[in-house]
Amino acid sequence: MDQEALVRELRKLRAGLAHRGGPIALLMLLASDQGSQTAWNLVVSAKGLDQWSRAQAVHELTNLLHKTTSRSTWDQIVRTTVLRTDDPFVRAFNAAFDTGIKKAAVNLVSTSVSGYDIPRALLLESHRTAA
Repeated sequence: MDQEALVRELRKLRAGLAHRGGPIALLMLLASDQGSQTAWNLVVSAKGLDQWSRAQAVHELTNLLHKTTSRSTWDQIVRTTVLRTDDPFVRAFNAAFDTGIKKAAVNLVSTSVSGYDIPRALLLESHRTAA
């Protein structure tokens, strides 16, 4: 699956997540290394997910991923990570990249945000949420 198709599929997840999980602070695919094209960590932070334990939030996210996207999309996501909206990584990312909602993903390569090294990522959405 090419990057554009993957982003299109994740827009479906984004719509479901916004409906169920409230305002989204961060939605991105993070590669474990720069060369990876098919093994992604789905990183999500949404206000509505903050109310659940991390395990419950990951379970909800995984279920939603399976309901809203194709099998070929799931096969590329090897890990799902849910972070609270007040997590230092989320706050640093939101401060560095306030993308809002866009049709195209922002491709990040060899980026560092407040000391966090990101070898490769596809940023779909990043913005501060109300406290």
